[in-house]
Amino acid sequence: MTNQGFPLGLSTGSATDEAGRRMARWLHGAEAQLAPDITERLRFARERAVERARQLRHAPAVVLAGQAWGAVGGLALAGAGASAGGTGPSSWSGAWRQKAASFLPLIILALGFWVIQEHLTQAQIDAASEVDAALLSDDLPPQAYTDPGFVEFLRHGAP
Repeated sequence: MTNQGFPLGLSTGSATDEAGRRMARWLHGAEAQLAPDITERLRFARERAVERARQLRHAPAVVLAGQAWGAVGGLALAGAGASAGGTGPSSWSGAWRQKAASFLPLIILALGFWVIQEHLTQAQIDAASEVDAALLSDDLPPQAYTDPGFVEFLRHGAP
């Protein structure tokens, strides 16, 4: 399969190396068409990626409970295969804080729903109490409202 004249078929061994070289040549040719600021950002990103890969290769791995845990920049990452920040429970505390922080929006949302529900319940209670107060302070007794003749009186108006 080709993409603008570049074959993307990859296999193992020297064929993979050759495909990588061809891809690099193709990308280098396409780089000439980019704006200078984009080229500079790409160069900076490449340098950072190479530095991170170098740090991960040289840092020892911490194996806990059969999984490799690594801390990069203070954040614990499962399956990272290396630890640059710390070992044992200290790197776990970062992971637990990160997990707790991810649940914080859910907790805030649930709390918001609870507050809204309480407000609506209180509004319904206030409305019902106003109706009850109006009924009890009116000239008619409450039994008059349940009388079928009263409903007819309201439909047709006063005689």
